Amino acid sequence: MLRFFFYSLIATVVWSCSSGAHEGKKATSDKLEKPVIVGEWKHIFNPNDTRSDIDTTWYTNDHCFAKGPDGKWHAYGIIGHKPIDPWKGETKFFHISADKFNQDKWEDHDYALRTKPGVEKVLWAPTIFQEPASDVSHMFYNIGNMQEHARKYTSWGFLCRADSKDMFEWKRHPLNPQFSDPGHARDAFVMKDGGKYYFYYTRAYTEVDRRSSVGLRTSPDLEHWSGPRIVHSQDSLVSTWAGGSESPFVVKRRNIFYLFVCRAHPKGDYNQTHVYWSKDPEDFPLENLVCELPTHASEIIKVSDNEWYISNTGWDKKGLFIARLEWQ
Repeated sequence: MLRFFFYSLIATVVWSCSSGAHEGKKATSDKLEKPVIVGEWKHIFNPNDTRSDIDTTWYTNDHCFAKGPDGKWHAYGIIGHKPIDPWKGETKFFHISADKFNQDKWEDHDYALRTKPGVEKVLWAPTIFQEPASDVSHMFYNIGNMQEHARKYTSWGFLCRADSKDMFEWKRHPLNPQFSDPGHARDAFVMKDGGKYYFYYTRAYTEVDRRSSVGLRTSPDLEHWSGPRIVHSQDSLVSTWAGGSESPFVVKRRNIFYLFVCRAHPKGDYNQTHVYWSKDPEDFPLENLVCELPTHASEIIKVSDNEWYISNTGWDKKGLFIARLEWQ
C-alpha cells in the first residue's frame, strides 16, 4: 500500500493509527495521543537531481534534522546507490538545507562527513542533539566494524560523535568511539529530560540472543555514558542485524513518552513503523502499542507547538520525503 501511495501521490490521505491492538496498559492521568500522518508526502530531496551524471539509482536512508545558527533547517543522512551494499556503498553523509522546513526543494551541499580509511568502515544513521544555551551541535552516528567478517554475525557496532558550530564543518570527538554493543549497534537518538541525557540505539539483545532491541545509555553530561540496558524488544523479530527495532525515536508529550521503531525485518515490513507509549523513558513494553505507520526510518520534527512533521525514506525510494503530523 505504501509504495503505491508514495509514487502516485495523487490524493490527500490521512494515515491514522488502527484502533485494534493498541493501548495495552492504560495511561493513567495523562491523555494518550496518536500520531496521524496528514495530507500528501512532499519530496524535498532527490539525490539523483544533482548526481545523474554519475548514476541514477541514488537513495537516502536514516537521517536527521536540526536548525542551525544561520536560521536554516539542515538535514544529514545515509546516501548510497544501487546495487545496495551498506558495508561498501554507505560511506558518507549527505547534507541539505532549507530556509523553511516545508520548502519544496532543499539545497544540496557537499558531504558532511566521509569515512576515515582504516578507521571507519561505514557512516550510518546520524542524529543531532542541541543544547538550547549552546552554540555547538552534537552529531552521533555509527561507523560499523572493521573486522573482516563483521557483517556475517552479531558483531559490535561502534557509535561515535562529532561536533560543529556552523553545521558544515564537523570535528570528530577525540575519544571516539563513545561505546559499542552487539547486533551492529547503530541508529542513535539522543534527548535530554529532567537533567539527564538519554542515548537510544538499535542493537541485539545479546550476542547470542538476537532479538531486535532498543538499547539505552544515560549520562549527566554527554561525556560519560552509563552501561547499557534494554528498553524495548521485538520478541518475534530475531536477526543478526536486529532489523526489527531500527531507527528509534522518542517524543515526550504531556508526561508520556512515545517510542517510534522501524520494523525493517524479513518477517516484518520494510515500510512499517510501530509506536509505543510509556510513562518511563527507560521501559517501553511491547504490549503498549499505540499504532502502526507505513514509513521507514522516520524522524519526528517539531517546528512549533502546532506544526509537526514526519519523514520517510529508504532503499525503495529516491530520496527524502516529509508530511504533516498531527497528534490526536
